[in-house]
Amino acid sequence: MYSQSSGLLRTALYEKLLEDMKSGKLEPGKLVSIKKIADELGTSKTPLREALLQLQVEGFVTIFPQRGIAINILSHEEKKHIFEVCGALEYQAILSVFDKVTEKHLAEMTVYNQQIMELDKSKQYDDCNALNSSFHNVYMNLCPNPYLKYLLEMNRTRLFVFTDRVWGDAYIQANYNDHKTIINLFRCGTAQELAEFVRDVHWEYLWDEE
Repeated sequence: MYSQSSGLLRTALYEKLLEDMKSGKLEPGKLVSIKKIADELGTSKTPLREALLQLQVEGFVTIFPQRGIAINILSHEEKKHIFEVCGALEYQAILSVFDKVTEKHLAEMTVYNQQIMELDKSKQYDDCNALNSSFHNVYMNLCPNPYLKYLLEMNRTRLFVFTDRVWGDAYIQANYNDHKTIINLFRCGTAQELAEFVRDVHWEYLWDEE
């Protein structure tokens, strides 16, 4: 049960709802009663609605007045649009962090990239997502624009946590090769070259290709 006196109640509910969506407890496309969720979480509807409104703004759910909420399912076209947005955001981030990335950062990125190739196939989806995020976050954490980082992370979460992207061998290899190019361009290229590669190649929409 969540304490109504907590000033962090809305954030706690937001994070709990995200976890329930990740675990499948709240199923994509299903309509769920807000009262039922409130009863299960032991909270009132007001802070719950605030958390749900944030999730709706971010695109995770749709609120239907007097009916409940539905967990959104991304269409093919929506995925493509999010790829374009993520590419544009990371393009801008790279321009702002390029001169801040050191050999220490590149060594850390190299380790994460190698670990992707060494994963146990039986659990590769979650682990690939985590390692891929860790790789990019080495330099994204240097970005001075918190709103840009928030938008990119939120959209990456929508793509790679709440949809079934198959991390097959071909996709893993392509991702690994892209990461090697990113490292090399940080080391030997220019900010513009790297930013364009990430936007136009690394974030190219290949979701349905295996």
